[in-house]
Amino acid sequence: MNDGANERDIRAYEAAYASTYDFESVQVRFRREAVLASLLARTPRRVVEIGCGMEPLLPHYLASGNTIDSWVVVEPAPMFAQAAREAGKDCAGMVVIEDFYGDEVAGRILGEHGLADMVVCSGLLHEVADPMGLLHAIRKVMADDALVHVNVPNAASLHRRLAKAMGLIQDLETLSDRNVELQQHRVYSLATLQRDLQAAGLRPVEDGGILMKPFTHAQMSTVVDALGSDILEGLSVLGRELPELSSEIFVNATAETR
Repeated sequence: MNDGANERDIRAYEAAYASTYDFESVQVRFRREAVLASLLARTPRRVVEIGCGMEPLLPHYLASGNTIDSWVVVEPAPMFAQAAREAGKDCAGMVVIEDFYGDEVAGRILGEHGLADMVVCSGLLHEVADPMGLLHAIRKVMADDALVHVNVPNAASLHRRLAKAMGLIQDLETLSDRNVELQQHRVYSLATLQRDLQAAGLRPVEDGGILMKPFTHAQMSTVVDALGSDILEGLSVLGRELPELSSEIFVNATAETR
């Protein structure tokens, strides 16, 4: 069953995401590096991945020499859920739940797999209608010593600051055309992301930035080949060094004592 607060036009989302995937494939790579760094620092054995996009994390995690007891992917988009099934077909312990994540799915995970050591919520929180409901449902599947990794676009990113300086948006939290096309409800700053995590009973313990991006996805797609890998790697370093200007931000948070 779907949780109504998180329902979206998932077919339209699939189509919109695929139509703008050119530079997103680059963004995915650097986003994945940040998530994997958090995973490898903790080496969890029971993982819940909420929203996997076109490139699920498990094969990359296993390639680093780690093992799992269970890895549950929750993904409502049929195209992405199928990508997860294909990626995990040879990975014992991987389960794909094709549904929206919420209390009902959390209860199913608890009943079938127990509490998680780590939850990954990558590129999703800003897209759901009820982010607090999602965070509370995440808290339900976390063991007391578990960690959740959440990453979202950064409201104060360099390219949004540039758009404001050009008069294209009125303030840094104005939704862009791409935000609207991808059915995104808000743009988070680090402060507002930490606030929501804390309100859900989660304690931030680490934060950082992912990839400095001077221009929009569409603009970056036209110049990415000319930039080359060395410049992209440099922009990744700058994103880590200057998270306040990075294109995306992340927070790792632990579960407060129940």
